[in-house]
Amino acid sequence: MSARILTMLLVLCILPFSALGEIMPDAPVEGAIFWPEGTDETNARYIFRYSLPHMQEGSDAALGINTFYRSWLEDAEAFTVPIQGESLEDAELTSWTEVKGSVTCNDAYLSVLFVTSSSLDGYAYTTYAGHTFPLTGARSGIPISLPYLLGILKEGESDTWLQDRQTAKADACVRDLIWEQIQDNSGDLVYLPDVTYEFFSEMFYPEEDFYLDEKGDPVFFIQPGILCEEEQGVLLFPLPLETILDEI
Repeated sequence: MSARILTMLLVLCILPFSALGEIMPDAPVEGAIFWPEGTDETNARYIFRYSLPHMQEGSDAALGINTFYRSWLEDAEAFTVPIQGESLEDAELTSWTEVKGSVTCNDAYLSVLFVTSSSLDGYAYTTYAGHTFPLTGARSGIPISLPYLLGILKEGESDTWLQDRQTAKADACVRDLIWEQIQDNSGDLVYLPDVTYEFFSEMFYPEEDFYLDEKGDPVFFIQPGILCEEEQGVLLFPLPLETILDEI
């Protein structure tokens, strides 16, 4: 077999996988915003540091993901930081927020775990968020919620009644599965004594409170201080997609 034919065969084998495979992360977009405007690290009342994912462009998915985080940063500069800064006008201590987005899955989907740590006039806390982007299809590079990941809502669905119905269905399924784990707790976690299913349901939104692990399975999270003492940190509940689909 000639070298030219062998090369062509290798290209044909690789193309289907590269079309559906990973996109390449680039260096993160990092920086800081200081408040009041015109201050710096030495005299700011509020410091907002960020490290945001950035993809090497060359696909619709990469463009969409980069545009999403660019818009997020523009909102932080125009609204988040000034509003937070003004609320801290009488604070005695310098306050700060650090936001870091880390890629947790890069396959058919790219998923990002967003961790925000803050110290506002000496009060420290951490919150979590997840963003999941399809890398192919009509919603490529646009963050999706759980019903789209499960396939119970299709791309381009515009029926708001169906959107609400399927979201409620997915939420109820995941809440029930995780509540079973909470009730069967055999680990070191100590849940607050007054936690009820109703309270749990009001404070946990499975349609958005998740990220994907390296296998593409969702990991659901409950913010620190909701079901346990804040010192125990975020609560993570991995659930294989197959388990959710079997129950839904």
